[in-house]
Amino acid sequence: MGSAGLKNPSNNLWIIGRMFEVDFGEKVFTLFYESHHKLILTEIRGPEAGRIQNLMVNILELRPNLFMVNWQEENKLTVTDLEDYDKGVVYANMTTPNDNFVSAKGTLKEIKTNPKEK
Repeated sequence: MGSAGLKNPSNNLWIIGRMFEVDFGEKVFTLFYESHHKLILTEIRGPEAGRIQNLMVNILELRPNLFMVNWQEENKLTVTDLEDYDKGVVYANMTTPNDNFVSAKGTLKEIKTNPKEK
C-alpha cells in the first residue's frame, strides 16, 4: 500500500524544521523533520549510537499535536510512530527485518538546536 491515503489535510506541520529527542530507555534517538517527507534519524544512545539515517516518511496529523509517522529503515525495519507532543510521549510499532513485531513507549521532547533560542 502506497502513501496515497496518508495526506495531511492542513499541511500545517509545525514539527518541520525542528529537532526532537525520543527516549526509550536503552535507546535514545533524535528526530529532525527536514521536510514533510524527510526525516533525519540519529541514534544517540544504544548499540548503534552515532548511526544517522536519512529517511522518507509519511506524516499524518490525527489531531493538533498528535502525529502518526511511518517509514522504512535501510535494514528494512518498518516503523509507525504515534507522536503525542501534548503529552510528551511516543508509541512506536515496528516490524523487524525477520518479521518480529515490537512495540515500545518512550518520552518525546523538543531539543533547542540553536543556543540562542528560548
